[in-house]
Amino acid sequence: MGRPLKRKAETREQAIGAVITELRVKKGMTGQDVAEKVGCNDGHMYEIERGQQNPTYRFLQAIADLHGIKLSKLFALAEKKYAQNRR
Repeated sequence: MGRPLKRKAETREQAIGAVITELRVKKGMTGQDVAEKVGCNDGHMYEIERGQQNPTYRFLQAIADLHGIKLSKLFALAEKKYAQNRR
């Protein structure tokens, strides 16, 4: 694949989007692949990954399930990324 995506994490929305992007890239998936698996369109997926849309609980649970992690882990990763950005 190309160079790794680096997402901003200046807001909590951006931080969760960045984590979703990182998980996706680690699995070698495209945004469209993930969108199809979690039941949204790729444009909405892109906006969530960029922190431009707030994901629903159902969407976040689907992302966690897709990656085989608990929802609490997804939030913890996002909080850590957000805190690191604020330093």
